[in-house]
Amino acid sequence: MNSLAAYEQLKNIRERKVSRIIGPATTIESTVSVSKAIGTMLRDDSYNVFCMDGCEVSTINARELLTSRDVKNMKISPLLHKVQAIRRNDTLEKAAAIMSHNRMRAVPVVEDGKIIGAVNIKEIIKLLNQESLNWISASDILTQNPITVGSNELLSSARQIMATKKIDHLPVISGGKVSQVLTSMHLLHFAIPEERIGSGMRGRNTEKRFGSKIGNAGSTRVPNCLTSASLNTVMSAMLKADTSCCLLTLWDNLHGIITYKDLLGILESRIQSTVPLYIIGLPENLGNAQMIKEKFDKIIRNLIKSYPEVEEAKASIKTMHNPESKRNHYQVVIRIMTPYRNYSYSELGWDLSQVFDILGNKVTRNLSNQSKKRWKISVRKIDKKNIF
Repeated sequence: MNSLAAYEQLKNIRERKVSRIIGPATTIESTVSVSKAIGTMLRDDSYNVFCMDGCEVSTINARELLTSRDVKNMKISPLLHKVQAIRRNDTLEKAAAIMSHNRMRAVPVVEDGKIIGAVNIKEIIKLLNQESLNWISASDILTQNPITVGSNELLSSARQIMATKKIDHLPVISGGKVSQVLTSMHLLHFAIPEERIGSGMRGRNTEKRFGSKIGNAGSTRVPNCLTSASLNTVMSAMLKADTSCCLLTLWDNLHGIITYKDLLGILESRIQSTVPLYIIGLPENLGNAQMIKEKFDKIIRNLIKSYPEVEEAKASIKTMHNPESKRNHYQVVIRIMTPYRNYSYSELGWDLSQVFDILGNKVTRNLSNQSKKRWKISVRKIDKKNIF
């Protein structure tokens, strides 16, 4: 995929005001129980739920609630984490950055200290699908070799995979083929205890339900496309089926998966530099946002000195929320594209500036060595030609 061409083509969408696609927001009070919060999300079929606390907005998503214990009696407030809100006149580029950074599917719109609505990721996908993006192939943005589970495995195993791997979609294998896809929203149904069970048994009853086999839990209405399919084909299939993912096959074998997160990535912001640099998931309200951009630019400028073949670089920043810690951790992935191959480096830490410093050392050290090895091989070939 030509990222520069995509960046230029989607400029009108990135700069569009969010006021044109504001929809309803799923909200709760911070005093409600975890069980009631889950019930509200299932009723509205909403992956995220928001809470206005003073002048700040907090949120939690379906996957983060899967490991909650004693959902009937525990309050939701300790699990909520703060999130940046937007206003009517903000751009879709800003909304997309907040969603990517916090792994959300909606971002709240606040006015006069109240949540007046939200911008849903599905509405952004609809706008993207109106663009002619048939020149972008599904293989350009898919997540390869997705994690799968067997239909005979336990629901608790699926829950653990989603929680530890930070994913929301698990293709289910039955008879050697994908039979359905299990999502975090599906598992959320098993987290609510049955009301008829005595109060002392509710937690155990929930665990018993997760102790059942996956069986046919999940959805069979997930679209399946070839890896060579165009981006418009994939988006149209997802919107028609009203699903948050699409399976990609190659020679009848599962090759990858595309989710809302992957589609949102094409709205990445560009940093002016000697080579095309893109960064996604960096909210502008971070105090050191500009410094992070400058560090990323510096990493690539230093790299080019020893590895001039770099054609393009991308950085993806995601927040890892931990209810047991006041500090959020950041997961940063830097991808370097060259004519020979693509390289990927990741790092996790609570200090975003320090994470980029560590990644800078990794990238420069590794690719500088790669350049030296390739230069030595070229010299050997030249010597052989001179000998003969």
